[in-house]
Amino acid sequence: MHTGHLWDSSGHLLASVTFTNETATGWQTAYFSPVTIQPNITYIASYYSPNGGYSYTANYFNSGYTSGPITFLSSASSGGNGVYIWGSSPAFPTQTYQAYNYWVDVLFAPQSGGFTASQPSKEYIYFAGKVVAVENAH
Repeated sequence: MHTGHLWDSSGHLLASVTFTNETATGWQTAYFSPVTIQPNITYIASYYSPNGGYSYTANYFNSGYTSGPITFLSSASSGGNGVYIWGSSPAFPTQTYQAYNYWVDVLFAPQSGGFTASQPSKEYIYFAGKVVAVENAH
């Protein structure tokens, strides 16, 4: 059974969720209870897989990316993106390797006064690894 986690950049756990109804292959989705996040702050999404197994794309975070109000940090500008940790229980990911993207995403639903990491409404944005939510004038 997998668990997903949302952390601030200091390693404080903001939310966790247990994946249910998982399938043997394909994209797995679980929803956090709403968590309000602030602009210009770095957040880290992770998951714990007690039996191993993960997908990755090497060198993905050599560049930063922006999608709407979300900025995906480059590995160089963030002190290492595509973070992971090995262990026997969930923990804050602190290791990095070759700017890998491990494809751990959070769905963001824009809310009045900020963004909420939760089940998406009509608009949503995916991110993987370290990300900064920025103000976006509408």
